[in-house]
Amino acid sequence: MKSLRQKAGPPESGQLETTAVSDDELRAGRLGTMRQLQPATGGKPDRNLADSLAQDRPLETETVIVGEPAATRVGRRGRIGRLRTRAFGEIRRWPGGALARIRRLPGGVLAAIRRTPGGAVATIRRIPIGALKKTPRPLVGLVVAALVLLVAVFSGTVEESDRTLVIMGFDPDRAQLITTLVVAAIAAVAATLAIDRPAIGALLGTLAVAALFGQTFIAETQNALSATGALGSFDATGWILTLATLLVMGFISAWAGATLAAALRPPLIATGASVGEMVEARRPNRGAARRPLAAVLVLVLLAVTVPAFGNMVNLAPDALMLNGGHFVALAPGNSVPVQRITPTPAPTPTPTPASSAAPSFDMATPSPSPSPTAHASPGTKPWLAWKPTGAGRVTRFDFESPWKGGTMATVDVNVYTPPEYDTSGDRRYPVLYEAPTGLELWNGGTGVIGALDALITSGEMPASLVVFIDSSGAPFPDSQCADSTDKQMWLETFISTDVVQYVESQFRTIKDPIARGIMGQSAGGFCAAMLLARHPSVFSTSISFSGYFYAGIGSSTASHPYSDSQAEMDKVSPALLATDFPSEQKASSFFIIVAAPAQDFYGAQAENFDKILTANHIGHDWVKSIWTHSWTEVRNEFPTAVAAWAARMVVDGVW
Repeated sequence: MKSLRQKAGPPESGQLETTAVSDDELRAGRLGTMRQLQPATGGKPDRNLADSLAQDRPLETETVIVGEPAATRVGRRGRIGRLRTRAFGEIRRWPGGALARIRRLPGGVLAAIRRTPGGAVATIRRIPIGALKKTPRPLVGLVVAALVLLVAVFSGTVEESDRTLVIMGFDPDRAQLITTLVVAAIAAVAATLAIDRPAIGALLGTLAVAALFGQTFIAETQNALSATGALGSFDATGWILTLATLLVMGFISAWAGATLAAALRPPLIATGASVGEMVEARRPNRGAARRPLAAVLVLVLLAVTVPAFGNMVNLAPDALMLNGGHFVALAPGNSVPVQRITPTPAPTPTPTPASSAAPSFDMATPSPSPSPTAHASPGTKPWLAWKPTGAGRVTRFDFESPWKGGTMATVDVNVYTPPEYDTSGDRRYPVLYEAPTGLELWNGGTGVIGALDALITSGEMPASLVVFIDSSGAPFPDSQCADSTDKQMWLETFISTDVVQYVESQFRTIKDPIARGIMGQSAGGFCAAMLLARHPSVFSTSISFSGYFYAGIGSSTASHPYSDSQAEMDKVSPALLATDFPSEQKASSFFIIVAAPAQDFYGAQAENFDKILTANHIGHDWVKSIWTHSWTEVRNEFPTAVAAWAARMVVDGVW
């Protein structure tokens, strides 16, 4: 290729001298800065002369194109500086040595390679992958937002978020509202990233709020319209204010997401363009790789810290700090061997259980074995004579769900067997059941598997089986462990009959009610007390961590399994059932209450139930916690509660 570097002689000579430069030198970027034509004697150049020379004696050039235009490194300068002639503008280097003028367009996605003199290179424009130019942007945004909602709902994300918030202490309606606002913000983010219209994204996010929370709002409106007497009466002004507040808060949440997306969109597009360029060039480029590497780093940080933050909010701020002892199993499945088994044949649930005002003594009657002869004195720990050491094991069973409808067709039942269970011959063990939260949250919040290993190894509690029953996916968000009056759910029967019978058929258990307890937290605290009150032939002890003792009061949807019937709720309320216990049941039942006296709702419930049990001479123990309703309370009071259960079994003559 001939050089474009020229020597100018005297103005009157009209001679130009061309110096040859090799292609290799040109490709290596060593040409340097090409200067303006200068007169040999100094002074200012004669621009008219230069123009005439350019017209009369055009530069002879040979254009060589090496490589395809797709291999262009957009926006990267080579070592060739600016050529200050009218013929050429800013020249940037192209891989392979071809020269073109490249201009970076807004967003960094469209690159226009303009034609150099001689027509060597045509204009090339890049279009973002997947762009639908002819599709209206609002429609594209609507489709994207709808996909976000569908994925959130059908993947179980919405339900799992609701359940987690309920465990944290929110009632189901408030939990659903919080989840709705978060999902709406995510929908606004996705729509704005797709169409680059923050206003439309915010509007679509607001519509997502209406789609997710609309049914609940309608149900609450109907309840308010039908309210009378002590429940109050409908207030039209308050209804309008509620609706306006929901719309405004929904829009603010969506607007925040759309604004964030609008700020993130240009760097994300530039990152994608850099990745595309490196893929097309088929070789890494340190300059182009900076954005993708930064994006990967941010994603890794988010992937690590967001779930950790969720655990800190859901469980406890110090949950991740405790890695050992009682907290071996903070990550489900990481430190505990889990074996998944589908029961064969699956238990056959009873879909139409009878409901009666008095406790039912024959709804669940596993074949009992004779009670062991009592040899131990109260206050002793007879199990120390055969105290095992080491780690237990968890076996997970998939049961057919005890309901119609809902979002889950199976129920997880996890059975913890203590250390040395497989090598202990024919030794039989007591069983502690838990419902309806399940092992995943219990272990995440309290490290219960590690706690059980530590307590059994130290001898603080006897080696026992612990069964965790999960009701996720039930047709009622607040299941109350109920046999629903509409016969769509028979969870009470499932827990007290099906699971108990199956566990006793598969494991070496002490088949006697005095060796069976049941526990739960929050709504599970109600379940534990209710199941003991209604099934004294199955359970003898209940442990309620921050529970309540009247059915249907835990949340605005807690009455739904009972068709909002106060009479049906009274039939299963432990505080009411306890006043009618027969003498045999009074002697066999033992309630362990764990709650902070100063806490408004749960403390008041515990105090009232304590008075009822005392007045009716029913055995119980109130563990007055300094921690309020939380997994922190369960974590810290769990050793005390299971020690009380063990002491009661000694009194009852299990050993």
